[in-house]
Amino acid sequence: MQLRIFTAAALAALITVTAVGQSSLVPRALAGLSGVESAQGRTFTEASLYGYINGGAELYLEYGFDTLLVTEMVIEGSDIKAEVYRMKDPGAAFGIFSVSRFRCNGGARLTEHFCRSAYQLQFCKGPYYVSIINDTGSEADQERCTRLASLLIDNISEPSFDPSGFYDKGIDEETMKGAVLVRGPLGIYNGIPGLSDKLGSASEYTALFIRNGQDTIASLLFNSDNSAEKFLKERKFRGTSGAPAVVMDSTVSVISPRHIIITF
Repeated sequence: MQLRIFTAAALAALITVTAVGQSSLVPRALAGLSGVESAQGRTFTEASLYGYINGGAELYLEYGFDTLLVTEMVIEGSDIKAEVYRMKDPGAAFGIFSVSRFRCNGGARLTEHFCRSAYQLQFCKGPYYVSIINDTGSEADQERCTRLASLLIDNISEPSFDPSGFYDKGIDEETMKGAVLVRGPLGIYNGIPGLSDKLGSASEYTALFIRNGQDTIASLLFNSDNSAEKFLKERKFRGTSGAPAVVMDSTVSVISPRHIIITF
């Protein structure tokens, strides 16, 4: 009885903390999770994000950051931390996920874009990128993180990032495991550092990078016709719509005035 009273009070306090600028996503999930002994949440906005991740804040802002809710909790005696980033759109959420996932070890996939390792569970769905961290890496703590992730995913109604706008023939599941989405130089540096010199100064676009054999393919969607034209001129790329142009070690295809595909 004592545990239930304490947990209810902790969740009530957490809901109060998140009432402004953030949804009640985490409190709703915790309400359905057994064994929660305490939960304390902090909310960070664009102005205060630097106070939490300092030098890493620029990367999130480049993609399109809204708010972050960090919840530190004790579940069945174990310390678990959940970082729930609400981004501007599903593409931004997938972008952060794509440059953050590391050494995913397989296992049951709870949602479309999902990565699990011993100490960390990551996923993105809708406009949310979520990282859940445990201290021990034990099977029991991994299971606790999985239960929390399942409840969070169930409480997100928005659809996940859809890559079909970048590649009209679609992308298979295996290829998506290594796909990287960027919106500027920081994303490229963190996700595909080998291409920083070639694309690092580009702006006003979203690009989805995939591997095809030995090739890296970048599908760039620009915010305007002018942005795309500027990109082609600055890099001395030439090519009419639908006609590829070979420039040094790259093949450039202008699919439409705002859509360019480059094969490296």
